[in-house]
Amino acid sequence: MKKKNKKFSINTINNMFWPTTIVVFLIIAAILSNSSVIQTTANVPQSIPVLQPGQAQNIQPQDLQTPSLQSAETALMVQEAISQVLSRVRPCIVGISRTSSPPMNGQSGLGYIQSYNANSKSFGSGILIDPRGFIVTGFHTIGKDKILQVNVFSAGNQQYQADLVAVDPNTDIAILKIRSQERFPFVVCGNSDLVEVGDIVFAIGNPFGFSGTATMGIVSSNNRNVNIEGINFPDLIQTDASINEGNDGGALVNIKGEVVGINMASYMPHANYSGIGFAVPVNDIVGFIRANIF
Repeated sequence: MKKKNKKFSINTINNMFWPTTIVVFLIIAAILSNSSVIQTTANVPQSIPVLQPGQAQNIQPQDLQTPSLQSAETALMVQEAISQVLSRVRPCIVGISRTSSPPMNGQSGLGYIQSYNANSKSFGSGILIDPRGFIVTGFHTIGKDKILQVNVFSAGNQQYQADLVAVDPNTDIAILKIRSQERFPFVVCGNSDLVEVGDIVFAIGNPFGFSGTATMGIVSSNNRNVNIEGINFPDLIQTDASINEGNDGGALVNIKGEVVGINMASYMPHANYSGIGFAVPVNDIVGFIRANIF
């Protein structure tokens, strides 16, 4: 009886030898494979290397790998910052319409931004600069009217009448006051002397009657000297942010949500948008504004 059991045990061991050996071999191979993967991952650079002249031909595919998670987080942060800027400023942008004869459309070359003309009215933009309802807009936006109609989009597109308070043709600026005792949202003005070429900016206004439209670009020049209809403007801010009919009197805003300029002119050869717009620096008009807000 014992001999039979012994023979059975030896046969069982012999039958399991090769399967066991194969399993052990596979485990060792898996360990070695994982070790290789870990080593390869450790060698992947965490950012794109800075190249020296003449090194471009030596770039390897693995050198171009970047951490996708970090890139996604950065993109979301940029998007959130832009959204906050626009949500802060857009409620402070109003529509301004006048009944006096609007200028003819079809600007060609360098000139003041024209208001958008429709239904025998002229529509432009303005900026609420004080909670009591004071508005800065363009001198050419108001025409000859002394009383204008203002659409406050943040108040459900409610319409108000506004009185002309003061004008400064030398900076193409006008100040209005809404006939209301309500409190209104208002912008924060920045320091336009700190504007530099390459700064990201937003043009916010009502081009072609599309209220609260925002376009993005950069500062192309921070002190452009131009002459418009016999008036010299020595230090206009030039931008490639889209500025079209109806953007006149709208805001040029920096990445912090501060108004640094008032959109007032553009260069449009053959009456086509060319990516060259101009804004009056806010520092050039701050004294005029303070002198006429009461």
